[in-house]
Amino acid sequence: MRALVIANGEPPSTDLLRDLAARASLVVAADGGARHALAAGIVPAAVVGDLDSVTPADRAAIPPDRFHRVHNPDTTDLHKAIEFALARGAGRVDIAAAGGGRADHALANLSVLREFRGAAELHVADDRFDIRLVEGTVAIDGPPGTVVSLIAIGRCEGVTTVNLRWDLANHTLDFSPYGVHNEVARQPAAVSVTSGDLLLFTGRWVEPHV
Repeated sequence: MRALVIANGEPPSTDLLRDLAARASLVVAADGGARHALAAGIVPAAVVGDLDSVTPADRAAIPPDRFHRVHNPDTTDLHKAIEFALARGAGRVDIAAAGGGRADHALANLSVLREFRGAAELHVADDRFDIRLVEGTVAIDGPPGTVVSLIAIGRCEGVTTVNLRWDLANHTLDFSPYGVHNEVARQPAAVSVTSGDLLLFTGRWVEPHV
């Protein structure tokens, strides 16, 4: 089952948010993410978190039984909303409105990809990128010229790519700009890693190098 979790960061375009919601069997708003959902014409099946960012207008537009207050100061509202989706059987979770604004919040939101490793396939989606954690080998979707970045969180060993413009073979990547702005050369394209936390950014646009 595929779920969409809408966080309370900078929202993506309405078109992207509606497309993600149309692909999901369950839409969960993380607290104030309810506002972004409603602005796109989406009524979430659940609003989860400490609910301190929910407005009276949100409550008026969403049935009261869809609000789930979870009080745990050690986790973020996004974390709580993902756990809610997983508990209801989600095998893939798309996360929207997780970036923008404060850099610390945006980076912390990306950490859920690592935190929920193995629990489900998690993707952070915005208008530029689909972001996921590489576990084993991951196919890279997109036509030739699709922008691809690989960002190591810490040290990653055995990074190998196939059919990118600049391929890596059993490479070691550290947290650095080294893997930024590669591109798909041809399909099938893929990336693999033997150890470490590697983030794959797959662009939603084509920008081939001259």
